[in-house]
Amino acid sequence: MKNPFSKTPFLFLLIPLIIGILLQYYFRLENISIVIFLLGVITILFSFMIPKQKEFALRWVFGLGTFISIIGIGSASTWYRQQSVLFSFQDEVGIYRGIVEDIPQEKKRSIAYEVYLPDEDKRIVCYFQKDSLQNEILTPGEKFIFQGKIQPFRNFGNPDDFDYVRYMHNQGFSGASFIQVGRWQEIGSVETSLKFSALKIRQYLLDFYKSLNFDDAEYSILAALTLGYQGALSDDLLQGFRTTGTVHVLSVSGLHVGIIYLMISFLLSFIRRGDRYYFLKPLLIILLLWLYAFVTGLPVSVVRASLMLTIFCVSEIIGKKSFSIHALFIAAFFILLYSPLSLFDVSFQLSFISVLAILYLHPKAINLVVIKNKYLRNVWSMFTLSVVAQLATFPICLYYFGTFPTYFFLANLVIVPLVSLITYAMLGVALSALVANILPQFEYYIYYLPIHLLEFLVHLMTKLIQLFEKLPFALIEDVQISLLDVFVIFTIIITFLIFLIYKKSKSLIISLIAICLQLSIHLSENFKMQPDHLTVYNRPYSTDIRWVENEIETAFNMEVLNDGFEFMELRGNKILIVSKNVWEGKISDKLFFVDNLILTEDNNLSLYSIMKLLEAKNVVLDGSLTAYARRRLSKECQNLNIPCHDVVENGAFTLNF
Repeated sequence: MKNPFSKTPFLFLLIPLIIGILLQYYFRLENISIVIFLLGVITILFSFMIPKQKEFALRWVFGLGTFISIIGIGSASTWYRQQSVLFSFQDEVGIYRGIVEDIPQEKKRSIAYEVYLPDEDKRIVCYFQKDSLQNEILTPGEKFIFQGKIQPFRNFGNPDDFDYVRYMHNQGFSGASFIQVGRWQEIGSVETSLKFSALKIRQYLLDFYKSLNFDDAEYSILAALTLGYQGALSDDLLQGFRTTGTVHVLSVSGLHVGIIYLMISFLLSFIRRGDRYYFLKPLLIILLLWLYAFVTGLPVSVVRASLMLTIFCVSEIIGKKSFSIHALFIAAFFILLYSPLSLFDVSFQLSFISVLAILYLHPKAINLVVIKNKYLRNVWSMFTLSVVAQLATFPICLYYFGTFPTYFFLANLVIVPLVSLITYAMLGVALSALVANILPQFEYYIYYLPIHLLEFLVHLMTKLIQLFEKLPFALIEDVQISLLDVFVIFTIIITFLIFLIYKKSKSLIISLIAICLQLSIHLSENFKMQPDHLTVYNRPYSTDIRWVENEIETAFNMEVLNDGFEFMELRGNKILIVSKNVWEGKISDKLFFVDNLILTEDNNLSLYSIMKLLEAKNVVLDGSLTAYARRRLSKECQNLNIPCHDVVENGAFTLNF
């Protein structure tokens, strides 16, 4: 029987590694992972003791031992990464030494820095008050000391919210600290390493982009396209790319690395195959590709593409043929071995699944239709590439984001070539900068054509994104599917593609059965009516109250609170929403009873004043109140012996009927 892993041996290693990661992540096997590993090693050693006459019949024993031992390695590696983010949080304020790890991200009320704490060997996020920086920007590698309290990450606790805590732990961060004015100081020394040097190059390039006098939208797109820096992108612009299904171009990925590879290969084309020093070409390509990977911050997609191209270049040096899919499995194996929690990163999943689909399905999809015209064949190739990549990733996108871009195939046909042209134009600007340094007196004329060309291309991309975004039904939103749905949808896609490519009727039958299963699951769910409910959401600095009746959601309009309060009775439950301190000094002979009192907006509200008029069974504090006001009101509830629900501390408050 032919070995299915003969051409892709690293797939045989990758499968048990993923199994080990999943077992540790969901079932916590740290206490027995070493036992699993040793069991595998013992099985391998036993395979060497098998008598020669039985070696062929029992050749699977060595493979079984390898499989088991790698499960143990995957489990142990995951446990180690999980332990690395654990932190002993203290209630009191402490003094810490930190090293800036990346370029800052500007938030609404603060500036966020990724910081490494060398004394604790932990990574955290530091949020600086904007006034505290006083126009100073800390750069990657700079050391500073700060006084603050490191706190664990917290979810908002809203229904169906993104699990922010798990996401940050998977990214390797232990907690966060908010640094106030005057509570930090630069040490004056700078950490030197390849990583920090590369990030400084990134910062230099971003400053260079700013000096080209592009508007904010053009600068943010250029920074994202070429350097993977998305901190300057506005929410509206980012939503436009999501709506058109082209958001992937904003994350530096295999597409960008491939373009860089072609550019480097072209610049080194004077080194011909067969030359004595030809090996220098792939070596230089590897060096420059990894330099680019470091400059972009080592995102998973870039590491994956760089690893694959490194394998290709090494095969060039040693004169061996590289198998692209095998190179993909090698890259996945070493990335997960070093960083097992990357398996749960959306970018990792999308990157590897899309590339696997492109490498395996794209050549077959092209051959579904025979086109002799060269130009039409190129258009067909780009179209099938877009469709294959989107088919492979859309179940995951539906699961995580609940959206599906309707015109993705048209948008990608236009936007992806533009990305290539913008990257090449950026190379022209970079070369112009080198020439301008040599001939500064001609700087205006040297820069004129490449900068205006780049500006035109970026402006054209922006306008095209806006055009596709305005098309009717451009984005299907609010689609909620389960993990089971994801597997069923993948089964439908895979079996139907097998039917199209190999004409196997059994695969079509399986696909139809999976479709029936999917329909039956959702039909049964539709018959299950969700209970009517009122929810007070945890929204930072704002009020969000929604009422769902017969599965129709209505958002409560805060503008109706002209008198400072709103009373409603829902299914016999009396609810009072208060937004102004209009109760001061007022008294009543008879207390008015409410089941739930929701306090919002006004930080001067006092329960001592309100309780002279009301009798409340429960009090809810929403996210529009300041932390100080919520603490004070919680204390007042405690003194008055009234149950209190703070949505910031305890998550959204839901009242079911």
